[in-house]
Amino acid sequence: MLNQSLPSSSESLPDQFLKQNPVLSVQLLADLDQDLDQVRTLLYPALNAQHRCQAAEFYIQAVTTERTAFLITNLSHSRGGLITETASNWLIGRNSTCDISIRHMSISRFHAAVGFTATDGFYITDLNSANGSWVNRRRLDPMQRMRLRDGDLIRIASYRIEFFWSGQDCLDRGNQEAETWG
Repeated sequence: MLNQSLPSSSESLPDQFLKQNPVLSVQLLADLDQDLDQVRTLLYPALNAQHRCQAAEFYIQAVTTERTAFLITNLSHSRGGLITETASNWLIGRNSTCDISIRHMSISRFHAAVGFTATDGFYITDLNSANGSWVNRRRLDPMQRMRLRDGDLIRIASYRIEFFWSGQDCLDRGNQEAETWG
């Protein structure tokens, strides 16, 4: 997990984010042909996810390009949010080694995983947790993948979390029906 926090000054949020996260900045600029305006456009909704929340206090904001995927969330105990490492899978749980660590007894040590594939988009899997995981009020079967769309409501034990996605092709994928697949 990256140790950077989300920007908070009057400087443009995307510009401040890029300065605070140099490794991620290099990756995003390389993915988007060194087009800084395109990177800003990609990041702006991600850095304003808290303003999109309507059904929950917490959010997971996914950001993707053709080669890079990472998550931003306010689920961590660090002030200002958490930015995950770029990856294709992120663990959510009570264990401190999880990419998104939620230190609450209702959360299993390794509760759920969010994953990403270029062909299918984002999905969530319940890792046989004690208190379950839901997407849009539908309980997930353990170890079964459920596709995620922009605006989905996730519940992990008692935590309600809105899922947002900004990136290339997310609008096309956002129109797909949420399907269980495995």
